[in-house]
Amino acid sequence: MGLGLTQREIATSMGYISLNSISNLETGREGLPAKRVYAWANILQLPRDAFFRFVTGEVDRLEMTSGETDKLSPREADIVAAFRRLPPRYQRRLLETAEEFQTLARAESRRQSRK
Repeated sequence: MGLGLTQREIATSMGYISLNSISNLETGREGLPAKRVYAWANILQLPRDAFFRFVTGEVDRLEMTSGETDKLSPREADIVAAFRRLPPRYQRRLLETAEEFQTLARAESRRQSRK
């Protein structure tokens, strides 16, 4: 899976101090801490519950429904990845801004259709 994230970006967004922690998780030298399973699912853009069942050994592989496998365009994936790296307060502000843009776009579309 290529999400285009560096170890540093992952470490920063997950609150790890050392890049060694990320490297150790990648190579299997360390296990994934239970308290961070959902955060990792978010970073990896995987469904939380399916990822949790996989990490805890309840299932041997991740099975996802068709709705979970819908592909984003590269641009959409970049936006989602950037959003997930933001602290919650900036995520809220970005959502508010996106909603404002949506309102502006609807208003502009109405103006265009009246012409």
